[in-house]
Amino acid sequence: MKKNKLVLLSLLAISSMTACASGEKTSSHAAGEKWTDMTVEHNTIPAGGSLYDSCVPTVIYHDKDGSEHNYTDYKNMTTYSVTDDKGNTFGGGDALPEGEYTAHAVVKNREATVKITVTNGNPEVAEEGKGYKTYYKKDFEKLAIMKHKACGSLGTGKFPSNGTPKMIVIPVIFQDMVGGKDEYTTEEIDLLKKAFFGTAEETSWQSLKSYYYSSSYGNLDIGGEVSDEQYVCKYTQDQAENIGAATIVKEAANWYINKKGLSTKDYDYDGDGYVDGVNIIYKTTKQNKSDGGKDFWWNYTSVCGSAPNVAKPTVQRYFWSLYSFVNTRYYPNPSIDAHTLVHENGHLIGLNDYYSYDTDAQGAKSGAPAGCADMMDMNVGDHNGYSKMLYNWLREDKNSKGLNVMNVDGSSDNFTIHLNSYTDEGDMIVVRNTTEDPWNKTPYDEYLVLEYYTPTGVNAGDCNGYGEWTENMSNTSANCGPYKNAGLQVFHVDARMAVQTGTHSNGNVTRGNYEYFDPILTADDPIPETDTFNEDGTWMGAPIWLSDNTPSRSAYINENGKVSVDGNIREISAILSSGVDGLTSTSYYNLFGVQSNLFGTKEWAEKHDYSYMQGSNTYSNYRVRDFFKHGDDDMVWNDGSKFNWTISVESQDENGCTLHFVNNAAIK
Repeated sequence: MKKNKLVLLSLLAISSMTACASGEKTSSHAAGEKWTDMTVEHNTIPAGGSLYDSCVPTVIYHDKDGSEHNYTDYKNMTTYSVTDDKGNTFGGGDALPEGEYTAHAVVKNREATVKITVTNGNPEVAEEGKGYKTYYKKDFEKLAIMKHKACGSLGTGKFPSNGTPKMIVIPVIFQDMVGGKDEYTTEEIDLLKKAFFGTAEETSWQSLKSYYYSSSYGNLDIGGEVSDEQYVCKYTQDQAENIGAATIVKEAANWYINKKGLSTKDYDYDGDGYVDGVNIIYKTTKQNKSDGGKDFWWNYTSVCGSAPNVAKPTVQRYFWSLYSFVNTRYYPNPSIDAHTLVHENGHLIGLNDYYSYDTDAQGAKSGAPAGCADMMDMNVGDHNGYSKMLYNWLREDKNSKGLNVMNVDGSSDNFTIHLNSYTDEGDMIVVRNTTEDPWNKTPYDEYLVLEYYTPTGVNAGDCNGYGEWTENMSNTSANCGPYKNAGLQVFHVDARMAVQTGTHSNGNVTRGNYEYFDPILTADDPIPETDTFNEDGTWMGAPIWLSDNTPSRSAYINENGKVSVDGNIREISAILSSGVDGLTSTSYYNLFGVQSNLFGTKEWAEKHDYSYMQGSNTYSNYRVRDFFKHGDDDMVWNDGSKFNWTISVESQDENGCTLHFVNNAAIK
């Protein structure tokens, strides 16, 4: 569309202004002076749109020598603002209500202004097929992370994410501890039983079982048993360090299975030939890793390297954890703390850690891209919507409980939609560019996740801060837990998969370049687990997962079609309403649970007495540009696309919010 030339002003020397017809250039500078002009593609936009994303300005700075410089890009020191006829001021990326406005662009103290009109726009109220499409469990049945060795952590043998699988829990001590004060007591074994399989009321927060039943909306009901007797490892602690956890896990599991006369088939719920999960809760007199001890004495999930056997399932995936992390000082009565168990069970199912393992020169962690307030980040609160899609905790149908995945599909260009509590009701939205490259209908793509956080359910026990973090971070203003009040949480996900392509002939494969694997899959067309040999002679390797929240582990496909490591493409990132990415530095913990990370209205912030000025009700490309950095082309996603929606929170309360979506690409 032809751009409209608009009124130009200079904050310094201004000569006479000449009246002109709409669309003509207006002179507002003296000869030989520096000046700025601005044009926009649209000077009439619907309510809910923003200056930068919806009007699409171009700002040119004219030097006194007559040279012209494009200063549209924010990095070139351009400041945008918008004022209405009552003097209210908005930012260049803020959603605008209906009214008449003057838009301002300032470069090096030279200002250009333009009059814009924001109309009502008559947004539709979204419903199925008019604004969004809903996805159900059957749509993701073959896409769950547990079914794909190339996805997530540790490959094969993942713990089932749905149904009623069982796990084996064994308390362990070492040979040189026999007869000492650290042997397990009956009371301590009873504590483990409650930590794993008790009710939430029997703990100080949740048990492993109660957490996953609540977080999954009833989709996952974990069973199993804790050994009534401790297993005395035949190795001393020094010997165990050299032998490794995997050997001890297999020996302990075989001891328990033989002692009880069990069949390992009873612990292979998904029939993949592996015992679903073995949990070793050990005691030690050694220093643990956090106190300067060896890595062995810590909490981690790993695999034994066993081959599957459907007839007699083998031990593969296990959790190795200190007893002291279940019986912590953070909860004195009862002293049952399942946070570590819950986090590590996420790894058993297949999720990665969402914090970064990289450190700076002084050894400080380099960031927590997912925003800290998540179970796979800092061990607190709920799992986010991306994780739950990977788990396939979706609803069976519109009347059942589960994750309610609504995909903004481009069927409406201007609409409102109500989101109920994500934690309580499971509502979430998936959205990406709908005009050029829509969502591929799987968790394995690049997109935004929107969910309305509430301090309820599994968030409730942590929303005033979790002891491990409030003690260690007492010098910060962070909440050190999930958020105290409700608000819109936005995540950017990049879980794209890659394949190597080539040709095959007479059993020989000629390997070529890599490309991103982005088909529109169906429930009957799962992700291939092996190489594909097509009749036309083309070949495709099994898909691999590239992204990670640790930069040195994250990979991408470079311009030569090769896979490069250290791509700094994050698997999942929290997008903060401040628009400032403070999560990828060593001071990330200062933002842990800070309320203004969430998107929300000014009225809601004032009601709950927290600073709105650091946050916003608007998600727009311009406002969150700090989270999308690609050289000179900021505001572009990792896959090269540009997001076409502006999203704003119109209203909210304790249970939900109403969002307004405006498709900037559809503005005429």
